[in-house]
Amino acid sequence: MQSDTLLRVGCLPDCEYEIEARDEDTVVEEMTDHMWDEHRLPVDPLDVREMVRPSYRISRRETNASVSAESHVSSRS
Repeated sequence: MQSDTLLRVGCLPDCEYEIEARDEDTVVEEMTDHMWDEHRLPVDPLDVREMVRPSYRISRRETNASVSAESHVSSRS
């Protein structure tokens, strides 16, 4: 299913692999393949589908923390 929102799913907690795409079927298929290829874990695509979440990307320059840090650094120069 194609979405306007970027979707993502991450692997196991000790694996840093993540997939992002606008198509839920692509995310599910790639994660299912990854789980088998890298970890030899057969997973049900329906279980992976339940883990898919919207991916919110915020530019570093748009966050309050980065603006505050930048103003602090520039005031010390």
